[in-house]
Amino acid sequence: MSVTNLAAGSTRRGMILSLLIVGAVAGSLPAQAQPIQAVFFDLGDTLVEDAGGGMFGLRAGAAETVDAFQALGIELGIITNVPAGWTRDDLEAVLLQPEFLDEFSVLVLSSQAPASKPDPAIYTFAHDQLAIAIPITEVAFVGETLGEIANAEINPTEGCRAVGMVGIHLSDAAPSPLTDFTIPTDDLMQAVVIVDGRNTIFVDGFESGDTTGWD
Repeated sequence: MSVTNLAAGSTRRGMILSLLIVGAVAGSLPAQAQPIQAVFFDLGDTLVEDAGGGMFGLRAGAAETVDAFQALGIELGIITNVPAGWTRDDLEAVLLQPEFLDEFSVLVLSSQAPASKPDPAIYTFAHDQLAIAIPITEVAFVGETLGEIANAEINPTEGCRAVGMVGIHLSDAAPSPLTDFTIPTDDLMQAVVIVDGRNTIFVDGFESGDTTGWD
């Protein structure tokens, strides 16, 4: 798929850095933040929504967000809870655009994983399916259910943050300390802003004060 909603080159990066500086994205970039090399998404109510008749269609901005992440070279996956015994064929049967699943290198169904979300085992299982070795702390999870991100501000025992993933909460509520970032439900593309901005800042050496990587 083609990238449709990002400006090119330095203009885009300048816009992203400006957004981060003025705090347009809820949350903050911690000192010495690691880059994000892979992103997992929840499926229902994050990438797809109820279209009626038992079918689900893409949410606004979902395809463009995937395009943008692919253009950045970010590894993409889905972690979704489904009924027991479901296979990919069962999932595709309820999607209006089943081919959308082909855009993701990893598809983890709870029916085929050690546990369902928010059990930490499903997040480590998904991480292990990535084709390249990426530290789990450089992986993000995007979802609309806060309980799938964390269950405690410090040392969560459930959710993606319990295993070290970065949590991006899709919500119109006030930002919660249980997640690293909060983005509005009608602007999934903000996840790209977070990842690209975080990676740019890390690579350029702003966090450590090291100017050798600046251009």
